[in-house]
Amino acid sequence: MIKSTMCFAGASITASVLLSGCTHFGKLSEVGTEMAQVPVTDNPSGQTYPGKFIWHDLVTPDPLLAGRFYEALFGWQIDFQGDYAVVHNGEKPIAGILRVEPKEGQARKGVWIPSVSVADVDAAALRAEAHGGTILNGPADMDQRGRAVMISDPQRADLVLLTAKGGDPADTEAAIGDWLWDEIWTDDPDRIETFYSQVLGYDEIASTNEYGVFMHNKKWRAGIRHLQNDKHMLWVPVVRVADPEATARRVEDLGGTVRVAPHEAPSNGNTALIGDPTGALFLIQQWPTQASKGGL
Repeated sequence: MIKSTMCFAGASITASVLLSGCTHFGKLSEVGTEMAQVPVTDNPSGQTYPGKFIWHDLVTPDPLLAGRFYEALFGWQIDFQGDYAVVHNGEKPIAGILRVEPKEGQARKGVWIPSVSVADVDAAALRAEAHGGTILNGPADMDQRGRAVMISDPQRADLVLLTAKGGDPADTEAAIGDWLWDEIWTDDPDRIETFYSQVLGYDEIASTNEYGVFMHNKKWRAGIRHLQNDKHMLWVPVVRVADPEATARRVEDLGGTVRVAPHEAPSNGNTALIGDPTGALFLIQQWPTQASKGGL
């Protein structure tokens, strides 16, 4: 289990602008218009897989600094043209990066905001509100991306609910450098399990004292990490790597921070918790491992 003191980056860092302009009278801002032209996959399946995490956006005060770090660490290719940078792993689009300056008095930190698949965005947004969540932006039509709404869950962890245009990416094995997993950090697992089961339609939860797994139709879709006495809760994405020790050794030279090194994690060196140069947290993991999927 990752020490709770490592969870320092609030997920609500001006993140409501992620769907910039998807609010006032349904008009998109310039960056929102650019985002709307980027589909979550070049090969839509025509199917919706409820509860599957299908996209990630890095909200950061310095896209170039953060982007260069990820390019060097994972070999990602990033197109920095315009206000919305698109990230590719090989030929596959996997993420976006946009600049958001914090409000006066807030720390200049980045955060990864995931997008999760739902069959009906408007209905899911109503369920979120009914079970203690908050709508931050939308719902709104995002052209090539689909229909989306940004919400905050009962513990103020942010994410986007998305019905992707043309369908979700098909279920395939994550390549090296792809997103492997997403996990929610929480000090109230019972409440969070209920919330996401109701909102996203998870129909089974496999759980231990420290970790749980959200499932839908027998597919593992996300993790639940149980923390105690923590100030901030958030969704943390996981990138698949071939060698966590070798990857972690390069992090500080590239301007990032190793928050929990592989040898410190209770998973036989298979995982590490990393902060990018703007403070955004993510995990790296070797897969398959000796440990359970998604767990440290």
